[in-house]
Amino acid sequence: MKLYKTLLIAAIFALCGQLLAEEKLNAVPESEHPYKSAFDTFYNYIRILNENELTEKNIRKLFNKNFCFKGNPNLVLSTHEDITKFYHSIRNKTYPTICHPHKFTALKLHKLSYLPLTENSVKIALLDVFITTPNNTPRKKMSFIYSLVFNEENDSWLLNSIEELRVKNYPKWNKVKIRNEFKYSLKIPINKLKPLLASEIK
Repeated sequence: MKLYKTLLIAAIFALCGQLLAEEKLNAVPESEHPYKSAFDTFYNYIRILNENELTEKNIRKLFNKNFCFKGNPNLVLSTHEDITKFYHSIRNKTYPTICHPHKFTALKLHKLSYLPLTENSVKIALLDVFITTPNNTPRKKMSFIYSLVFNEENDSWLLNSIEELRVKNYPKWNKVKIRNEFKYSLKIPINKLKPLLASEIK
């Protein structure tokens, strides 16, 4: 009986290791897909969000006019000023609410993938983790899909819209290796973190 249990545990660990290895193999390096510049824009957005540098000047570099938060109903932000106010409120009001009684310190990414639409448009899906005080402790997880478009006038990729989705519905798109600076460390297993949906936060 003890031998059976030992063999069973060994088989489970082997299977877990195989699944992790397959996920790493299936993740595409940024250098091997045509949307690297779109991901540059996406990572710059995560950076200014974490550092709370949500100035209108920074927003203009990363967001398209008429940025849309897709939902029921849709929320369309027609100016960069409106987009700045919206994200400033998320960063400085919504995030503290999510992390209370602790303090928000950073977003880290557990999953990142993309869906090509055209040469000038792509969707990026993420599963992110809220890191808080004390000791950079992971607390909650959320998923979103961002649409990005290439703006020929500015010769740059811009965030065009966002839509929420439940973590369990994270799409099976083209996986991308996450840059080390933004990667979640698995300090707490991802399945132990509470999933959130933006529209349900009060």
